[in-house]
Amino acid sequence: MLEMFRNAGKSWVAKILLMLLAGSFGVWGIQDIFGGFNATALATIGNQEISGQQYTSSYQKAMQSLAQQTGQNLTAEDARRMGIDRSILNNLIQSAAIDAQASDLKLSISKQSIAEEAKGNPAFQSNGKFDPQLFARILQQNGLNEEMYLASESRNRARNAITDAVDRGFKPPNTLVEALYQYRNEQRDAKYFAIKASETDVPAPTDEELKKQYEATPAAYTAPEYRSIAVMKVEPADMAPKIAITSEALSAGYEKYKQDYFTPEKRTILQISFPTVDEAKKAKDRISAGEDFLAIAKERGASDADITFADKSKAEFLDKTVAEAAFKLKQDEVSEPVSGSLVTALLKATKIAPEKQSSLDEVKVELTKRLQGERALDEIQSIYDAVEDARAAQTKFEDIAKAQGIPFVVVPAVSATGFGPDGKEVDVPGKADVLKAAFASDVGVENDALTPHDSYFWYEVREVIPSALKPLDTVKAQVTSDVTARKIRELLTERATAIVKKLDDGATLEQLATEAKTEIKAAQGLRRNEANTEFDVQAVTALFSVPEKEFAWSLEGDGKTAKIMQSQTVLAEPYNSNSPQAKELAQSVKDAASKDLLTAYLTALQGQIGVSINDALWQQVSGSPNATP
Repeated sequence: MLEMFRNAGKSWVAKILLMLLAGSFGVWGIQDIFGGFNATALATIGNQEISGQQYTSSYQKAMQSLAQQTGQNLTAEDARRMGIDRSILNNLIQSAAIDAQASDLKLSISKQSIAEEAKGNPAFQSNGKFDPQLFARILQQNGLNEEMYLASESRNRARNAITDAVDRGFKPPNTLVEALYQYRNEQRDAKYFAIKASETDVPAPTDEELKKQYEATPAAYTAPEYRSIAVMKVEPADMAPKIAITSEALSAGYEKYKQDYFTPEKRTILQISFPTVDEAKKAKDRISAGEDFLAIAKERGASDADITFADKSKAEFLDKTVAEAAFKLKQDEVSEPVSGSLVTALLKATKIAPEKQSSLDEVKVELTKRLQGERALDEIQSIYDAVEDARAAQTKFEDIAKAQGIPFVVVPAVSATGFGPDGKEVDVPGKADVLKAAFASDVGVENDALTPHDSYFWYEVREVIPSALKPLDTVKAQVTSDVTARKIRELLTERATAIVKKLDDGATLEQLATEAKTEIKAAQGLRRNEANTEFDVQAVTALFSVPEKEFAWSLEGDGKTAKIMQSQTVLAEPYNSNSPQAKELAQSVKDAASKDLLTAYLTALQGQIGVSINDALWQQVSGSPNATP
């Protein structure tokens, strides 16, 4: 998220991510920057090292990000097959190579200069002024503190200095940008009419046609593989409410977790920021003379919300200097100028909520649920041990579940996507995890328990019902519909082709529209590859495929309508190199070229610096059987 607030077009991160598979995973994160090195390095690049922990951290973040983006959890084998593990290592090597070069060139950016830049960053401003509250909130959202941000930005600036130098002198030819601009922005008007066809316009499919369709496209009429799966489970949510917690256990639990029910002192602090200590002193003198604190804030363009840090504990203030000053103030007292890491400010305490230790009675309900959850985890572990002992003794799932009093179900038939033969969704305990595992197993295989969210799911495949082509008689209606739809498309294609030929031979659009008993419509300002309610992508593509005044046709998405079109006016938008669109296009062309330049540079840099990889450690951290990544 923090990367949004940087200039992505000039970022070394953005440039490298353009050409790396794992770039979208965001593996150049803060944790990589501050990871430190192990005694044994996974990779050495010049004077830089990549530790196994750095790789593992990047890998985990990449997999989590991919899962969030796709809604699917990839296995380690999936990641290896897609090359994600090697791409992540490659990202880290690229990063280290640039760091090594920065070190050789003795490039460094002071934290003070970064702090000054942050003050001028619009992303951290409200009403045109640096907003400490906004700054703190953005850092918190990204799991950072002020020191981490300053260190991260310092390193990124050094990296940018190197990567910027690679393509600084490149500028795309204006003729190329202009040609692309006019191609992209070409507009067309069109005259058109539609012809339609329905089931009544084509003969009913013969038995021979149905058979031919059925045999030509068997996949369309094939049932998926189904499996019968037995599942037993134990989950904390099932057990916790049944567990009784004695008053003695409550008292002991309260003493154990007493600190968790302690609320530290919280304050509402108003903070006005100033560019210099002198300005802050002048403002303090005015306040001491009787002027209103909020009035001075508004004078500086800040609203009440902009300057208010509501109900914050001392630890929630990222700047320790500011925190110490804020918590020394009395109610409604205004501080002397406070010089923090990023701001000079005047502070006012408007609300002070003393620290509080909640009593046992106050937290009894919450504490009871907590202790029940803990006890449930202990009992679940006991059940797990008993179940595993019973499985080792070859006891049936049914008997184990009965003996332990845990839920048990047999799913007679379910596909890998969770549907039964009737097409309805099937309820499967631990559905996503169980189905994925069960379809990777087989009948008679003793599988390890699945362990999502402190739960245990035991499963076994009872039967595999192979994927099979459905008998023609059972899918006759579907086959009939498919053949009829194909015939309609073929009929429309034939009619539309014939109409366009007549138009090309001299007939007018009006004449043929009259023959087709339909009306001519007009469309204006159509853009290449941009669909609307009247023109889908296929129709727009067909229209732009012919010169001005020429004819084209296109089938609609439903396959029952064809559009007959004449390209009318072709509008070429005047090219303005200073327009936002032209500048954006020029930048995209430059970025594409920069990608190639940076690729060549990084390849040469690694060859120059030298890269060595610890094959044994690579196998260990990646789980890859291949010695060389």
